[in-house]
Amino acid sequence: MLASGPMRAALVALAVAALAAPAVAQPREGHLGQAMLSLRTAVGLRALVPYDGADYCGQSDPQTSSGNAAVCTGRAPMSLDLEAAYGVDRKVDLLLEVRLGIESDFGATAGSDGPRMFHFAPGARFFFSDSPTMKLFTTGQLVIDFAGYDDVAGEGRGADFGVRNMNGLWFDIKDNYSAYVYVGETLTLARWLRFELEGGVGVAYRYP
Repeated sequence: MLASGPMRAALVALAVAALAAPAVAQPREGHLGQAMLSLRTAVGLRALVPYDGADYCGQSDPQTSSGNAAVCTGRAPMSLDLEAAYGVDRKVDLLLEVRLGIESDFGATAGSDGPRMFHFAPGARFFFSDSPTMKLFTTGQLVIDFAGYDDVAGEGRGADFGVRNMNGLWFDIKDNYSAYVYVGETLTLARWLRFELEGGVGVAYRYP
């Protein structure tokens, strides 16, 4: 039986409404084409081994001829990391990290104040999960450290160079907001042998 006039009108109205209804938004997979700004902080432990045993690395040792420890271990100064990144692939971000020190480090001699952390670390971040909201990640980065350490004569020690890696768990809360936890390792070799291990948290904003 053919539908009556009012029924046909109702069916046509339902069809038009269905066609006009907005499509259900699908969760974004990956960060391709998104620019990102991130802020993070961490608590770190480090070991410093000067190439010259007479150099001061933050700790004293009365058993050495210079009175300075041959190896210095302890907490690394607190700092903030600012990061800019861009998703060049669904699972790859190119990034540039800038570290800004909150606390001063050791100076050239015991009891003197030293510089605050300041480094650039360009590199890439790689994701290893297809989940739209939670991912494992790792980074590969170069480190160029410009913190202004001086020697006992007041001469600058110059820039330091090395490598850096972060491994962690990334949470995409929404398309534009993320949070993550991580463990990071940094190794630099020019001024002295420095190894640093840190753990921290970060937040990120992505656009669009």
